[in-house]
Amino acid sequence: MQPEVYGADDFLASAMVSQSPLTPDAGAFLKEREVSASYDVERVPLASLPNWHLGDRLNRADGRFFTVEGLSVRTDFGPVPHWSQPIIVQPEIGILGILAKRIDGVLHFLMQAKMEPGNTTFVQYAATVQATPSNYQRVHGGRATPYLDYFLQGRRGRRILFDQLLSEHGFWYLYKRNRNMIVEVPEDEDVPVHSDFTWLTLGQLRQQLAQGNGVNMNARTVLSGIAYGGAALDRLAARPDGFHAELVTSHQALRSDDDLAGALTWLIDQKATYSLDVRRTSLREMDEWIVDDDSVRHRDDGRYFEINGVSVQATSREVGAWSQAMLEPAPGNTVALICQRRAGVLQFLVQATVQPGLTDRLELGPTVQFAPGYHRGPQDIPPLAQYLDAPASWNRLKAIQSEDGGRFAKADTLHQVIELPEDHTLEAPANYRWMTLGLLNRMTRFGYHVNVEARSLAACLL
Repeated sequence: MQPEVYGADDFLASAMVSQSPLTPDAGAFLKEREVSASYDVERVPLASLPNWHLGDRLNRADGRFFTVEGLSVRTDFGPVPHWSQPIIVQPEIGILGILAKRIDGVLHFLMQAKMEPGNTTFVQYAATVQATPSNYQRVHGGRATPYLDYFLQGRRGRRILFDQLLSEHGFWYLYKRNRNMIVEVPEDEDVPVHSDFTWLTLGQLRQQLAQGNGVNMNARTVLSGIAYGGAALDRLAARPDGFHAELVTSHQALRSDDDLAGALTWLIDQKATYSLDVRRTSLREMDEWIVDDDSVRHRDDGRYFEINGVSVQATSREVGAWSQAMLEPAPGNTVALICQRRAGVLQFLVQATVQPGLTDRLELGPTVQFAPGYHRGPQDIPPLAQYLDAPASWNRLKAIQSEDGGRFAKADTLHQVIELPEDHTLEAPANYRWMTLGLLNRMTRFGYHVNVEARSLAACLL
């Protein structure tokens, strides 16, 4: 059974269009916008950040945007039962909204070429609107947020294609969530296009995702809500697209509501299986962490992540210069989805994983989430990590993607999708489950069921 999803056929048709006269070269547009502005990001001591205070927590003097606090964690999930760590606390619900419009019969998406100070590739495609209330209420005294009205309550004539509150990085944020939206405007509505914005098809976005570091994390999480279906599938099935045709079939493969109910019951069982207790603490109370005027860092140099200060200048942003704290993880992070053709349909192996900052304790994550900075030795290597070294012929995607460049510095994560041969046998732990992309998409659309790492990988499978 394929549930009705608004725009499902339009999404697939757009994904099949890899060129558009509106933006003939999506990569060239990013480079053009990058050279049109100037950027400078400098690491600075925390104590030098104007309007920030470092005490029991790290916060702005006005209390807005976010704070960094200590967290004490106890859980029976994973190899470490208790630890302390810093974590970003940002209770505001931001808007991540992409504006869609049918142009010459093809659904296009208004994307923003946005500079973020933490990105190794500064300028990437972002959602039409990527803003917290502190941003769009102009607490920073900067320029107004373009296109915001399209995503606010009461806007007439819009069609909501996707709208859900979704979690953010559960090891780095505490209970962080954003409103992910795709809003379609009428074909005859005139939408002004500002200089850092352009219309792209899903096919063009897919190319940027395959190359890596072209579509930022906040746009990827919105794109993960896209569902495929309809008559366009027949056209794709007739083309020799191989793996891509199987992806679309997997998107459509939700045989009955019983499949969904069974997956939801299994996920609830997993949430009931594991315990998680988190307690917010002073930064000064954290065991094994150093807190001084320079930074917040682990006593074992290079472990986990650091909280550093940065001074930013960017002529293309709402504010031309500012300073802030940023989380910089240890390098080498990888997330991977293993897939295999099972019962005639491509299915993906996901795991129910506990993260201390999640609103509901546990969500579905990728097959492998490997962060070298978190592992003390072989006993901490996650299950199935050996597949990260699978033969090259098994890899269907291998690209570096940035994390949230507004909060995380140099946080590049390798994204891998690995397809196992049909006759290959894999033994997975009890908290793992095979799912089609259609089922995973339905779980995403419910909210708080699929974590941001899995959603980021799903977006790369557009």
